[in-house]
Amino acid sequence: GPLGSDHGETLCGACGDSDGADEFWICCDLCEKWFHGKCVKITPARAEHIKQYKCPSCSN
Repeated sequence: GPLGSDHGETLCGACGDSDGADEFWICCDLCEKWFHGKCVKITPARAEHIKQYKCPSCSN
């Protein structure tokens, strides 16, 4: 995941923001972009049940 100091360049594919070391992030399994969970309305608990996450762009 994008957590950690070495990942300061990871941008959320939804909001374009890079910050959020304590944010929950999720990676799209198709386009492999990272998203803040809150931006794509995915909670950590819900993510545990998602085998393959598709972001809104890839879902369309």
